[in-house]
Amino acid sequence: MSSSDKNFQLVLASKTEAIEEIERLAAEAAVLADFGQEEQDSLAIAVTEIANNAIVHGNKRDPGKKVFVNIAVNGGEVRMTVRDQGVGFDPDKLSNPLDPENLLRESGRGVFIVRSLMDEVLYDFSQGGTEVTIIKKRKK
Repeated sequence: MSSSDKNFQLVLASKTEAIEEIERLAAEAAVLADFGQEEQDSLAIAVTEIANNAIVHGNKRDPGKKVFVNIAVNGGEVRMTVRDQGVGFDPDKLSNPLDPENLLRESGRGVFIVRSLMDEVLYDFSQGGTEVTIIKKRKK
């Protein structure tokens, strides 16, 4: 384990204020991974989207439900997992935000944006709720 390897864990109530705490830890992780500004920005946007989805869509803003966050820094890679206690969803059934009928919709772009910014996006529905893992690697 190098000096830049670190692991952060959070368990937060499903309140939108929790997003700030998650963003702060993700920013710290990006610095530890020695990310450039572009990678830091991409991670910040993706983290905000994933955390917001967990709180708003997954847990329906129910403060009795928790959001579980794990952020691991391993050299030049940040791996973040966010799990909610909602009912889950099928990421393959989301509408394409680039289709003309969806261009003016106010929601439905988060997963699309995250997929375009991250190196990997993984979903797991086996523990109840939705668990999303996003992975960003430092450019060489």
